[in-house]
Amino acid sequence: MKKYLVSFIVMLFLGAPVQAKDSCSTVLCMAGMLQGSGVVSGCKGFVQDYFDIILFNSHGGISLNKTFKARGQFLGQCTSAGNWPDKINSKYGRQLGL
Repeated sequence: MKKYLVSFIVMLFLGAPVQAKDSCSTVLCMAGMLQGSGVVSGCKGFVQDYFDIILFNSHGGISLNKTFKARGQFLGQCTSAGNWPDKINSKYGRQLGL
């Protein structure tokens, strides 16, 4: 019974509406991080949007490869960012947080 209850609660969270995130602001903020500025004022939420992207494997464990790919796709939505998404994702794509 507990197993079904936990599954139901997880499904509620997974089914929650997702707000659109601004990939270009995330690229801008994380480019500053990549250059050594750290997380500057006003960027914490955009950086967190990136690190909140975490995908799991079929056994429920974190899949760093799937996470890396999904984060790269998110940053790639900013078409005016040049090669910054690739640079950012190469450094931070498999990290689970700062």
